Amino acid sequence: MVDIIISGECGKLHAVYHQSATPSAPLAVVLSGNPRQKYHMNDRVTYAMFRAFMDIGFSVLRFNYRGVNDSDGAIGTTSENMLDIATVIDWIQNHNEDSEKIWLAGNQLGAWYVLQTMMRRPEVSGFALVSPDPSVTDFAFLSPRPNRGLLLQGAAENDDAKNFSTHLTQVLKKQAQIDLETIRVKNADAMYSTPADLRQLYNDLKAYVGRENEETKLL
Repeated sequence: MVDIIISGECGKLHAVYHQSATPSAPLAVVLSGNPRQKYHMNDRVTYAMFRAFMDIGFSVLRFNYRGVNDSDGAIGTTSENMLDIATVIDWIQNHNEDSEKIWLAGNQLGAWYVLQTMMRRPEVSGFALVSPDPSVTDFAFLSPRPNRGLLLQGAAENDDAKNFSTHLTQVLKKQAQIDLETIRVKNADAMYSTPADLRQLYNDLKAYVGRENEETKLL
């Protein structure tokens, strides 16, 4: 994996990129959580998601939104962060023209950015949401977009977070025709605080992506 700089609307976006040895390998972009809450591309959960895609053979990229660490500018609004996401997706697609698939994965607020990006990018073929931020309740951006994906959540998260995930699953199925498979990581909280929690998150994500990616090859 290498550090790269991508030119964005606000200036430089700092990213880390792994290029698969297979030119036609599927792609993935990993989105960290709310930068105002100190999430960034090198936090533990974002790195675990990145490694899951990397170790299964994807070309994968993670990055810092504008205003975070070495990325230029001030911390952005949702619309500004969405522009940054579009920029890095364009970058990885332009550097992998033989690839036909792209996945998105996001933690916390990044999970919401995954869903919003899917509504705008019909080429997204798979996705994973990790402990989506339960304080975000605006579903107005959803439209029919038949797909399926994974929701990972800590089994030790509070009842409000778990109830919200159940509600989110129902809303996605009804409003966007999206089916979610939910996996609750035993003993984990929303931060996946122990090495065992993080390893299980990595294993569950890797297993799901590998299975789904193989199934779509048969279609």
